[in-house]
Amino acid sequence: MTGPRILILMSRAGGGHRSAASALREALLQLAPEAQVPIVDLFAHLPFPLSQLGGLYEPVVQHSQGLWQLVWDLTKNPGRSARLIKVITPLITPTLRELLRSRRPDVVVSVYPLCVHALAQARRDLPLSIPQITVITDLVNIHPTWVCPEVDLCVVPTEPARQQVLRYGVPAERVRLLGLPVRPQFSACQQQKEALRAQLDLRQGLWTLLLMGGAEGVGPLFEMTCALDEADLPLQLLVVTGHNRRLRREMSAVSWEKDIHVLGFVEQVWEFMGASDLLLTKAGPQTICEGLNAGLPVLIIGALPGQEEGNANYVVSHGAGLLIPSPQALAATLDELLVSDRRRMEEMRARVQELARPRAALDVAQLILEQAGFQTSEVFGRYR
Repeated sequence: MTGPRILILMSRAGGGHRSAASALREALLQLAPEAQVPIVDLFAHLPFPLSQLGGLYEPVVQHSQGLWQLVWDLTKNPGRSARLIKVITPLITPTLRELLRSRRPDVVVSVYPLCVHALAQARRDLPLSIPQITVITDLVNIHPTWVCPEVDLCVVPTEPARQQVLRYGVPAERVRLLGLPVRPQFSACQQQKEALRAQLDLRQGLWTLLLMGGAEGVGPLFEMTCALDEADLPLQLLVVTGHNRRLRREMSAVSWEKDIHVLGFVEQVWEFMGASDLLLTKAGPQTICEGLNAGLPVLIIGALPGQEEGNANYVVSHGAGLLIPSPQALAATLDELLVSDRRRMEEMRARVQELARPRAALDVAQLILEQAGFQTSEVFGRYR
């Protein structure tokens, strides 16, 4: 029997969209092993020079966050956003029409905002009665390009996101608050700390901190590492520089006093989270949710202007982490958490468990399969 055909649209702009898409694919195949679940980078299928747009994200966020903030501020207004959508949609729609014709999916899922309106237009043009689902991968500050009232379902990760989507005009009956899809390895790794430390050649008995700047290696990673190296604290550090090869070369050339392991882009991030006690990261939504599911309090060391600032406030306001304003403040904060006030650390761990949503990927996958007309049974891992 032929399985359901689920098309997932994403972009390589940042690592979060890809991670969410992969988590959904894994969950869909767990519930319906016969399913066909291609993940398509929309921009890679567009004609040149549009095919290069997805690759602009990394250099912009690494080297020109002021430009990023300017673009965000100019387009966050729904009126201006509508004009942007009007320009972009005709450029993307022909490619989406061809994808729908050739793939003939039972459901189309978008985890990237610029796909949403063009996909709705492509469905109207053909016309095809293919359910369209948007899975929003921002936690709090939802850009208007995410929101199209025509979608069949819009999945949001948090209550603040739900409220914004409703204000943008999506009917309440089409909105589902299910969390951000994260691969199950992140919650499972909590039980493997000692084994993972041995596997990664880390010392037992030291506080282990994981320092990340998203897939692009953005933020004051070098400065934070210097502050930790000078701190009189019993810790070791894993630094993930992502695709920032220059930063990795510079940091690898330093003779650090402490056990500091400098890594590039890593696929199996859950192994490093499972080996760690604390996560230090910019406020990327996917990394935050992966850390929460891994049971890690989150110390926020930066945020992309506009898009990620609300994520930092969300974590801090729920007691699951702290905002670190500068490298100079980091050592004092860690001295408090790891030495002088361990109770606060335990309280944060408890809040982390409350905020985590380890079943989000499965819950979203089940919703997708239901839209495709398949009833799932998690016990047997098959559709019927």
